[in-house]
Amino acid sequence: MADKRRLSLYVHVPFCRSKCPYCAFYSFAPRSGQMERWLACVAAELGTIRRGLSGGEFSTVYIGGGTPSYLPLVLWRELLGALAKIPREPACEFTVEANPESADEEKLALWKDFGVTRVSVGVQSLDDRELRMLARPHDSAQALRILERCMKKGFRVSADLIFGLPRQTLRRWHENMSKLVAAGVTHLSVYQLTIEDGSFWGRRRPPGLPDGYPMYRWAQYYLPRQGLQQYEIASFAVPGFESRHNQAYWRRSDVCAAGPAAWGFLNGVRFANCRSLERWAERIENGQSPVEFREKLSEAREASEAAVLALRTSEGIRFEEFAARYGERWLDAITKRLRSLPEQDFVWRGNGVALSPRGMRVGNSIWAELMDLER
Repeated sequence: MADKRRLSLYVHVPFCRSKCPYCAFYSFAPRSGQMERWLACVAAELGTIRRGLSGGEFSTVYIGGGTPSYLPLVLWRELLGALAKIPREPACEFTVEANPESADEEKLALWKDFGVTRVSVGVQSLDDRELRMLARPHDSAQALRILERCMKKGFRVSADLIFGLPRQTLRRWHENMSKLVAAGVTHLSVYQLTIEDGSFWGRRRPPGLPDGYPMYRWAQYYLPRQGLQQYEIASFAVPGFESRHNQAYWRRSDVCAAGPAAWGFLNGVRFANCRSLERWAERIENGQSPVEFREKLSEAREASEAAVLALRTSEGIRFEEFAARYGERWLDAITKRLRSLPEQDFVWRGNGVALSPRGMRVGNSIWAELMDLER
């Protein structure tokens, strides 16, 4: 399945206490027995992954969702027992996503004992009015408490924030960020509210949505001055605290995937598991592959996607490395397209190119120019 190149593992936990109105990820409140069935099938899927490694070790592991911290402690013990059989590098970055209302002291202690190194907390806002509107099952005080507890346990801590919320002001957005900075968070992911078709708000759009551009621009101005540098479109971190797992996606490294609706990338092939707990579990229980989608990109699309992902990051496209992996032809096509765009959107270096802060603010329009390299 994979050789000794650096590997990452993503495990999807589809369960949540309740569904947020903006969420289109595959997640739901579980019925009786569903968590136990999921766990048995994930353990089997991890066994299949382990047998196909050919000597490889994982440099990053990420348990996401859904709300992984919603799993009961007894199931966490079983899940970590299954993951203990997966070979990990000594310095493996091991991340668990958590919500403030369900990450209690016992779970934090268990994660720490097992070797979890990083906790990504779904804060979303530190304004209680905004949290109620988002139907989040926690308040701002709970969020700040869990951040403090995670840091005291010695975890690296990341927090997620959403901007562009209904009737949100620039002042409220700044207050959310400043409180997290004051709390000592070393990694912050900021996302503009996107109304997606599969969400509740996709069917019933909320009124009062503000322009998110000035909020994103303020984050670019404010956070670096507080020591959190922008290293990716949506990510800011104290140097040395960047998410290595996320960087694996942006660099198109190999990612194994387990769980319903989990996406992976191996040997140039993108794949996705069944987006249904029932279908995914039935296939595993019957000894069949849970993968229901595979895609091998053409040379042009592979180069285009690699360029777009690289331009999400402050590192950008490294010319020599890109040409060695995807070919001079496609590097020339990409640089020609980029040079036709406004110069102030880019930082051109002798050996590469990256987006400027302004370029990151208009990233979607830049990436659109790289979608069809053969035209």
